Amino acid sequence: MLLLALARPAAAAPQESGWQWRETLTPHFRVLHQAVFLPSGFTMGLEKINFRLHMDLGIFSNWSSSGRVGVYLYQDQRSYAAGEFRPPPWSNGVAIYDKKAVAIPAMRSTAQMLRVLAHENTHLIFVNYFRQAGHRDPPSWVNEGLAMLEEADSPERPQSSQWYQSMVMMDSRRWFPFEQFFRLSPTADLHNDQKLLEAFYVQSYSITQFLVRKHAPMQFKAFCDRLAAGESVDDSLRLAYHYRSVGEFEQRWRQWLADPAHKRRVEALSLAERTPDTGVIDQAGAGGAAGGGAGSGFGRGFSTWKLDSSTGFSRQLPRPTFPAADQPAQTQGQ
Repeated sequence: MLLLALARPAAAAPQESGWQWRETLTPHFRVLHQAVFLPSGFTMGLEKINFRLHMDLGIFSNWSSSGRVGVYLYQDQRSYAAGEFRPPPWSNGVAIYDKKAVAIPAMRSTAQMLRVLAHENTHLIFVNYFRQAGHRDPPSWVNEGLAMLEEADSPERPQSSQWYQSMVMMDSRRWFPFEQFFRLSPTADLHNDQKLLEAFYVQSYSITQFLVRKHAPMQFKAFCDRLAAGESVDDSLRLAYHYRSVGEFEQRWRQWLADPAHKRRVEALSLAERTPDTGVIDQAGAGGAAGGGAGSGFGRGFSTWKLDSSTGFSRQLPRPTFPAADQPAQTQGQ
């Protein structure tokens, strides 16, 4: 399939002084870019993302049939921060739900940009599904967990994901008990505590990995249908997965997590594959007694995120960027 289109001046592009926007079309994306040429492999990588998300998340929406996804690729961090969407200057990207679009600055590698775009496009699909099905946003833990899961290229090699490696490295004493975890509001309850936030995000990935990869796809869809309808995590697990209680689900998850095969997969990676890297992390939203809350806690317009920081893992993990507990949250972050 021919993916490459000639770059041309873009019609109806953002009007920002000093930059000439260009447009490149692929079968499923409209890329507006300030640089004359896109990075090598960028358009092919976007279409690979579309294929993977269609295979993994097609049960939630035939999103590719509703027109191309917009990708705004800014020349640098400064032009991105001063651009049409006015994201926080510390952020590395923004997902704009009403435009079905993602904006990012140019980054140091194509692979990094594609990982960010996979994460953000997952949010576009998943949040849109929840809003259409239940007029609510998904619980933060499953919204983030699914997006982190989709950053990796291969379900058959989960160990290639930084999140999977972090899951294996995590001290089991840092996991939240599930009865507490499903009621957490990261913004309100974790108070910008870096270690607690790290644990929350890695646990979100791990639980979602277990739900999606170790069970039938339609069970996950049924689980999300019930969450979108406002049912509790406890009831949704029981009806979709036949776990009698959250406690039983936690026990099964911990048994799966203790399987030594996880550690063997990570230990078998080459040094280059285990080099510290950056994943994507979003600002989290409200929790709630129903098991993850009434929404993501950032309004309903867009989401922001940031990359990079060193942590207690002695390797890089994304840095959570939450508003202070006594301040209003940013307008919807993924």
